[in-house]
Amino acid sequence: MKIVGIGDLLIPGEYIKEGFKSFKEKNFEIKTIEWKLENFDELQKINQLIERNGSNYYQVPDEIVSAVEDADIIITQFCPITRRLIDNCNNLKIIGVLRGGYENIDIDYANQNNILVINTPGRNSTAVADFTVGMLISECRNIAKSHRELKKGNWKRKYSNAEYVPDISGKILGLIGLGEIGIKVAKRMVGFDVKIIAYDPFVKCSDFGIEMVSLEEVMSKSDFVSLHARVTEESKNMINKELLSKMKKTSYLINTARSELVDESALFKVLKDKDIAGAALDVFDKEPPGKEYPLVSLENVTITPHLAGGTTDAFLNSPKQLSADMIKIYTNGKPDYIINDNKYEKISKLIK
Repeated sequence: MKIVGIGDLLIPGEYIKEGFKSFKEKNFEIKTIEWKLENFDELQKINQLIERNGSNYYQVPDEIVSAVEDADIIITQFCPITRRLIDNCNNLKIIGVLRGGYENIDIDYANQNNILVINTPGRNSTAVADFTVGMLISECRNIAKSHRELKKGNWKRKYSNAEYVPDISGKILGLIGLGEIGIKVAKRMVGFDVKIIAYDPFVKCSDFGIEMVSLEEVMSKSDFVSLHARVTEESKNMINKELLSKMKKTSYLINTARSELVDESALFKVLKDKDIAGAALDVFDKEPPGKEYPLVSLENVTITPHLAGGTTDAFLNSPKQLSADMIKIYTNGKPDYIINDNKYEKISKLIK
């Protein structure tokens, strides 16, 4: 049995080998190959194209296609697993994805070929939750903005929210999406003595004193609205002009999830007109946005270049998390994070 890991600029092959070393005890051979890209900008550009157009939009290099042809298991983070690649595999039984998203996998074709797909949701949930809290504080207390001004030699203490710079204690935090990241943000924010409300159509009740409410209530009642939903056809542009208009003039929007959740043009307008106090954004419709980008040009926005999930610990631990879940197949168990779960019974018989 053979595992082939496809390393990239964020999770190199050595991380995959280390994470999957327990499979050696099951007599697996573990090989890796690097998906060679020029830099992170190229990786990000390819990811965006795949997210918009599907996994088959990008042609995987021939050396990778050849390297996985005799693999029983392929491990990848961002490298696409396309129809062409699958057609070239003779023994492929499982595709392991080292992240929560799996847009780079041709799921339909994997199903047709009886290939199990397992992902790693929450692999960087700690990193994103920490970052989210940092972004919230940075925007409402003008930390990043004042840092920038001091670097330029300016002693500036007054910013666009000067009339209502808040204490966080006693405020209302609204979470949209209550998966692993949303829950971890809630855990961290409890210590700030905030009231937490949340909207998630898949969650009926929650711990930590979180009150489940409607999406409209989250937008209208919250002093801070933080987005943690996945992008689906139903959630694209869910934060639209109508919902943004319900926010308090003194409220803030934090997005460390996906830009597609928000109508950027509507967000730009409410910020420009100062109908809300500000926003903290780690994601954009166009990345990198450039200094002329409308949202970048605003005073009442704290911006970062898609950094939220990018910690060394998250990248190092992802293969360990995925490995611990996948090995259950070979120890009379069932993985928790199977994408095509409806295929498990049939595929598991072929695997074992």
